[in-house]
Amino acid sequence: MPPSAGFQFGKYKLLERIATGGMAEIYRARMTAVAGVTKPVVIKKILPGYADDSAFVSMFINEARIALGLSHGNIAQIFDFGEVEGEYFLAMEWVDGHPLSRVLRRAREKGLPALPPPLAVLVAIDMLRGLAYAHTRLDDNGRPLHIVHRDVSPQNVLLSFEGQVKLVDFGIARARLAGRSDTKVDPAKGKYVYFAPEQARGEALDARTDVFAAGTVLYEMLCGRRPFEGSLQDVLRKIAQGDFARPREWTPNIPAALERILLTAMATSPEQRYPTAQAFAEALARQLHVTAPDVSASDLGHFMGYLFEPELVEAGRPVQLPREFIARVGRWSGVAEPPPIATPPEVPRHDSEPGGEPREPRGDLTTQPLPPQAMPPEPPPAWHRSLRGWAVRGAPVAVAALVATWLGLMMGGSNTFAVELSSSPAGATIRVNGRTLVETTPTLITQLPSDRDHVLEVLLPGMVPFSQRIHAERGTTLAVHARLAPKHAATARALPPAGPAETPASIARYSSGGPFALSPAAHALRVPSSQAARLRLDPTRAYGLRVEGRVSVGGPLPVAQAVYFLEGGTALAARDSFGLVGADEVLVRDASVLYVFLWDDRPDDNRGALQVHVREQASGAITTLLLDARRHAVSLSPHDGFTLRELDPSTTYRVVVRSSGEPARTRGFGGGAVDGVLALHGAGPSPAVAPGTLEVLEVNQPTVMRGASWLRLAFPDDDVHDNSGGLTLEVTPVAPLHQ
Repeated sequence: MPPSAGFQFGKYKLLERIATGGMAEIYRARMTAVAGVTKPVVIKKILPGYADDSAFVSMFINEARIALGLSHGNIAQIFDFGEVEGEYFLAMEWVDGHPLSRVLRRAREKGLPALPPPLAVLVAIDMLRGLAYAHTRLDDNGRPLHIVHRDVSPQNVLLSFEGQVKLVDFGIARARLAGRSDTKVDPAKGKYVYFAPEQARGEALDARTDVFAAGTVLYEMLCGRRPFEGSLQDVLRKIAQGDFARPREWTPNIPAALERILLTAMATSPEQRYPTAQAFAEALARQLHVTAPDVSASDLGHFMGYLFEPELVEAGRPVQLPREFIARVGRWSGVAEPPPIATPPEVPRHDSEPGGEPREPRGDLTTQPLPPQAMPPEPPPAWHRSLRGWAVRGAPVAVAALVATWLGLMMGGSNTFAVELSSSPAGATIRVNGRTLVETTPTLITQLPSDRDHVLEVLLPGMVPFSQRIHAERGTTLAVHARLAPKHAATARALPPAGPAETPASIARYSSGGPFALSPAAHALRVPSSQAARLRLDPTRAYGLRVEGRVSVGGPLPVAQAVYFLEGGTALAARDSFGLVGADEVLVRDASVLYVFLWDDRPDDNRGALQVHVREQASGAITTLLLDARRHAVSLSPHDGFTLRELDPSTTYRVVVRSSGEPARTRGFGGGAVDGVLALHGAGPSPAVAPGTLEVLEVNQPTVMRGASWLRLAFPDDDVHDNSGGLTLEVTPVAPLHQ
């Protein structure tokens, strides 16, 4: 904490330094008024080394004089200006949110290359309304002040969790009231990648300069990149020449009308741009009314909640998306809801993500495209795909269900998909979600709702039953082939369905050793949506993890280890994405988020906490996570993961997992195969009433299990939609514990 943080500064208490610029620093602070009333504010004050710089102090006072006269909903309000012990300061409105620059970074971290176009346009409209207000201010005599912000950039646009948009930092704004001596501002000040051509040339500036900069910011929101990149010299040359790619070259789904509006705002000649910020805002508002008439500030607030969900949840502010938001986003896609159809939809996209990346076949499930009978629909934007992943990875269960409903509205066709099912041998009985069909294989199964998973079973006497969870986008047809293998004497008997919570794919009885099929698609433990403790990491750095302390999870022995799971980009291999961490340091890399948790179905009787030390390898800096035995205990519903029951606790078992024909993958083909599975085993009737022993079963590495009546296995994961392949579990009796 800096020396001045936590100290009284006049009538303000400085709580936390949140930013430091070249000549000023910004604090989160609290103002105490009469009768003990407090108000959160932001304090911006000159750094001590510049207090004697008359030119800078003059510019700072100029900002105060300009900002104090501005009162608009899209401009952060200045409450106070003064001097405390020789230090000039501004007190301004605290905006509960983040700068647009951080919003764009977080969107990229979430897999969104750009903001949803309606939300990007909404932000731009509010930003322009604030600028239009400032541009048209008059002095006390009714004369125009000619205020120009001159530094419109994502760093100076704040977005709140309520969906408000606020402009800040008129620090280099130029106004006539400042007087000529106060306006000697270097034209190179500001952020040069957002300069207008006349600003890059050092020429006179007016409101159209801010129009160009606002267009540049909108370009970045829509395209996920700035129009001008490179060194100062290269950028200024490109700006002067208007040398940048058209927005639709980066983001083809941008409406052509919106691109024309943006190119007008970013015209090289000021005379060819919109003459005012208000005119630019009105053009955007008309276009938005056509494409997304119901978008609102609350939608922006919900989107902010999605982006910063981990921080909000950590602060005790759970994120939930209302059904209206989901429906609204569905309508933004421009897809109307057609009447249900009885024939299989004629769409060739089925075993892929909405963006067209093929998924690998999962175990004995072979999914191939049907021949297209019509032109395929245009793929949805990338932000649709990322939110689809969020519905599985990071959102609360209720939110995920709503997002799934929204996706059903987006993908075209009715809210159903179809399965063309065959088997070898043919003539097998078919069950869907526990219901036996009249038809046998091969057949076409239609009208499967696309908003949920379905359990597909194929049964034939003398053959090992085939069971697989299936899910597809609306309007698609899966071609599924079940390869049935002959039963062996030692094959497990699957339990009959016991209701929706326990499906045959997730629970089996032990007969005499297996083998048992494990599927990353059906037997996943979804970590981001769980109660795991989490910490954001830098994927370019390596970290050492270790645990200190012991906790009780209801058994006779204390526990001194936990499960860790990593989220990351394409560089993170599946085999490195999870494991156990104890007193010995474990090295992790290529991770953007760390999750740590205890796996226990009975958290109510847990006691204590573990300290998880996260050491950055290069600097040695250590961050400590407190892992509460109750709060951060993760339980698994019976239909997730795989449970083997009716083991004999008096028998010693040899347990080994082996690769099947198709390697188990949890991060798509590029992530490689996993080399293990998370295991929990214990005595008692079930995991719900008895604690278990935790370990990782590595592929082809036998282990000995004693005193167990049940064994539970799961693949920690964040997105089951890119999972494929499987492992085979062998459980073989060795000898009784007592002879």
